[in-house]
Amino acid sequence: MKNELSKKQIEFLNRGTEGTWSYNHATGLVDVEGDFRFSNCIYEKPEDLKGVRFGKVRGSFDCSYNYLTSLAGAPQKVGRNFFCQGNKLTSLAGGPQEVGGDFNCSGGYSYKNYLTSLAGAPQKVGGNFNCGRFKLSKRGWNPKGWLRVLNRKGKPKAQKLILTLLFDPQNHLFTAKELNKEIQKDPARMIMILKEVWNDENFKETRSKIVLPKGYELEADLVGDLYGVGF
Repeated sequence: MKNELSKKQIEFLNRGTEGTWSYNHATGLVDVEGDFRFSNCIYEKPEDLKGVRFGKVRGSFDCSYNYLTSLAGAPQKVGRNFFCQGNKLTSLAGGPQEVGGDFNCSGGYSYKNYLTSLAGAPQKVGGNFNCGRFKLSKRGWNPKGWLRVLNRKGKPKAQKLILTLLFDPQNHLFTAKELNKEIQKDPARMIMILKEVWNDENFKETRSKIVLPKGYELEADLVGDLYGVGF
């Protein structure tokens, strides 16, 4: 199947690119040497990226304050910052997997990006991560940072978002290996953190790889069962 850009897509790329862009006919992806800005287009009310599929953006990518319902077509690698705050997103699926600078998917004055899942979240973020429900400072997007959110009291919505990272063992983010490191440090604390997902079917594969110290297996099952019935 032949991949070609339409006239409107070319106009879209020319308007938003601060630098140069190139189109790969073999993959159908667009790479940008510089920044790409597609922000605050309130009169156009854009719900997508015009069907353009980005590959790598060397600088920053800004699609904030629009009406986007999906990040489909967003670049998979961004050298600097990625901004998608103030849209209508409920998940990060389709978004970049590597961001060198800040990642912002928080709310805004048009829409709030009420995320229900962090599925599709970046593998790497070099700067701050801000989703509105919580913010992690530079180099905090890692298991230590996520556990800090889970340990905070009074922020259940933030905790629920972080827990969604546990549901996909293929995302290579919150893996059983990382959990086992924390369990060895303080098994009782980790049992309480994991109680909400302990018996969840989506957590089954990750749970099968968790190693609890002798004597803690029954405690984990009991706490998970009690949470399941409302305790």
